Amino acid sequence: TVESKKSSNMPNLIRKPAVVALYLLVSASAFSPFRGGRYLPAPTSSLVHRHPQSLISPTRASSPNRALLNVAASEVPTPSNDHSSSRIRQLFSAFTALWKDVARFISQRILWPNSAPDASVSAPLPPSTMGCPLFGHNILAGSKHHGPYVFFANAAKKLGNPKIYRYFAFGFPFVSVSGKDNIKATLKGEFDPDGINTMSVSEGMSLVFGKESIVYQNDKKKHALLRRLAGQAMTPVALRKAVPTIQATAEKLIDKYFLNAGSESSVTMENMMEVYTMDIARKQILGLDIEDDELETFEKNISDWINGIFNPLLMTPGIPKFVARSTKGGRARDYLVSKLEERLEYLATLNESDGSSLGAMFFAVDEDDNKLTKQQLIDNALILILAGTETSSSTLTVASLLLGLHPDIYQRLREEQQALQAQHGDTMTMELLDEECPYLDAVIRETMRLKPIDGMVERKTATTLVVDGKQIPQKYLVYANIRQTHADDPTTFLEDGSHMDVYKGFIPDRWLDDETKPSEWMGFGEGQRRCLGERLAMCEMKIFLASLARKVNGYALANGGNDIIWKPISVMARPSDGVEVVLT
Repeated sequence: TVESKKSSNMPNLIRKPAVVALYLLVSASAFSPFRGGRYLPAPTSSLVHRHPQSLISPTRASSPNRALLNVAASEVPTPSNDHSSSRIRQLFSAFTALWKDVARFISQRILWPNSAPDASVSAPLPPSTMGCPLFGHNILAGSKHHGPYVFFANAAKKLGNPKIYRYFAFGFPFVSVSGKDNIKATLKGEFDPDGINTMSVSEGMSLVFGKESIVYQNDKKKHALLRRLAGQAMTPVALRKAVPTIQATAEKLIDKYFLNAGSESSVTMENMMEVYTMDIARKQILGLDIEDDELETFEKNISDWINGIFNPLLMTPGIPKFVARSTKGGRARDYLVSKLEERLEYLATLNESDGSSLGAMFFAVDEDDNKLTKQQLIDNALILILAGTETSSSTLTVASLLLGLHPDIYQRLREEQQALQAQHGDTMTMELLDEECPYLDAVIRETMRLKPIDGMVERKTATTLVVDGKQIPQKYLVYANIRQTHADDPTTFLEDGSHMDVYKGFIPDRWLDDETKPSEWMGFGEGQRRCLGERLAMCEMKIFLASLARKVNGYALANGGNDIIWKPISVMARPSDGVEVVLT
């Protein structure tokens, strides 16, 4: 019989533990949900297979049915080694399916928690690279050949360059989304209860960078109020008044670093750009009048505060408030807040703005007589400092590198400015910079295309989203991948990747023709949280490069521009030598 056949096989089976497990599984399956369920299909004639002769013997059947049963009995296979092997294969398949489910449960709920798919959504999860269990990848790390955030370039390459992919970092599940249409589709539900909202990765990060800033405000009405009031500091009228001060600052620094240093001296462009953007932050954004002996302290605290972005401790979930405040970034914030509080006390004694961005926000009132609170003023002024210093100085530093690598482009920039001076004189205005300097605008946008900020502030999904056929489950963090969006732009894309290369891909002329103009440029972000300081950043970058082109005939890279090495850790890409140049 079949039963005796199984018994005789047991001595051989016990030598193979995996097969024993399968044997036990099938033994239990007759009395468990496994039978006829997910792992073992319900046999259509299991009893017949176990005892075929006894159940359909013609001697036990009534005579009218005897002939039919004789036929049935002749068609039922007798137990054989083939049948046992088939059963073992079936059990092995069931065991494999069970193991996959167990492994999936451990993976998505224990090793990389909260990364499971939404079972109610039929769309599949995007491909993934999850990294170290519980922690994930170190997404802040960079390399000397790529610059900061090399993880994203490596992950995209490893996964076949998908538009959307998953990863795990700092104990959270993330999704990287690239492509302008995909990013827009992801952000269209921003501020909706079932949509997507900005969040700080941790409480510590929001403590250092401000809970009341426009960046982290998730209430739609409050966000609109902040943007309306803080935006009054960024209007064309407000910036038009700032142009003379910014131009004077730029020309003074160029004279100091270039014209007064002599032709044999080298200049580190990064240092000059940092001094320039710090001066604008101090004078134009905050309106501060800091003594020379405290200037170094002020600039160091801004740098320490910005570099708090890279402190893993601040990204740790559940970090106590006092720990966050005791970090270098937290202490730097306390210093900057003290300076802002002093300035706010001074502004309260005035009847109108002092011309600074902080002053414009202080006196800003909407149609309902709403004003910004003290905390809102402080947090949003700090965000403007971040936008006006780190991002602008990085872009200008890279632009100086690119112009050194491509002296013909620098000469075209000079020709445009010389023509402007001949027609309008030396005084710059917003109208001239925006309407009469297309090549200047193209140089800046092309720089930001090649070396953009690597992402936008993370959003958190309130419900499961489906984008480009892939599900982004509830409570995932979404990273808008700007660099990959630029790299995959169909208008500029080249198979060999040279369109993103600083040697071969820097072509400002592409911006001057509608057929070659990039179609997926996102230099200042996208959506309702698009960079509030965009106008100020473009204004200060245009003024500096225009002033440089007017005053400096030409320069060369001190290292010849060969084998550029990038800083591995920075907010945006920066050459490790700071772009050292000499006059030509």
